[in-house]
Amino acid sequence: MTTMTVRQLRAQTGTAAAVLAAIVTIIGAWQLAVVVGNRVPSLADSIGRLRSEAAIGELWTNLAISMNRFLLGLAAALIVGAAIGVLMGLSRVVDLAFSDLNAAALAIPAVIWALLTTMWFGFGWLTPVVTVFLSGLPFVIVNIAKATRAVPADLVLMARAFGVSRTTVLRQIVAPAVAGSTVAAVRFAIMSAWNGLLLAEWFGSTSGVGWRSRYWYDANQLDGFLAWVLVFILLLVIADLVILGPIERYATRWRTV
Repeated sequence: MTTMTVRQLRAQTGTAAAVLAAIVTIIGAWQLAVVVGNRVPSLADSIGRLRSEAAIGELWTNLAISMNRFLLGLAAALIVGAAIGVLMGLSRVVDLAFSDLNAAALAIPAVIWALLTTMWFGFGWLTPVVTVFLSGLPFVIVNIAKATRAVPADLVLMARAFGVSRTTVLRQIVAPAVAGSTVAAVRFAIMSAWNGLLLAEWFGSTSGVGWRSRYWYDANQLDGFLAWVLVFILLLVIADLVILGPIERYATRWRTV
């Protein structure tokens, strides 16, 4: 068995253990809340509510709607944020133009973006998509800009002195250097943007995971509300451990070579 195969097996085992540990922690915390709290429904009650939601077509429909909104807003945040971040890292002028603005955006919580977009765009698909975009964008910019600044300036200057085109420099020097930070940027952006999506759908939508959570909250049915909160949390944990973790290890594999 080669060293690379052993590393892959260890990585897969570590991922499975992390997922299992996260699930056990969530279940344990839930059961503790049931014992301590007076009105917290059991996990079995909430799962039963989810089965009922699936039976009437609400679970998968609203989940698909939320995921479409989230992926669209996140993709826009990654594209725009990466472009601005690289420019900030390479240009002092661009850095001065955007650094303070991005710092202010980082300080704005997702709930503010959700309220603002609801007032701007009303009830519709644009409100959650723009909220996801605005919630995730600052985290992408700050991480990409920081990684770009860390690229050795002498290496870039030497490449340019030998006639290497700017496009090649970006592709062969800058891109590999910021790969690991890009995954970190995506991780932070997902955390903030996912919260923004839930809040935007809570305040300014008539469909999606956030809207369905509010539906049961307004009905004072905690089992339904917590059932959708469980879906929200599990998706976030699975995305972080199963998708982003392996991608980060692949993007930074050169560090362990």
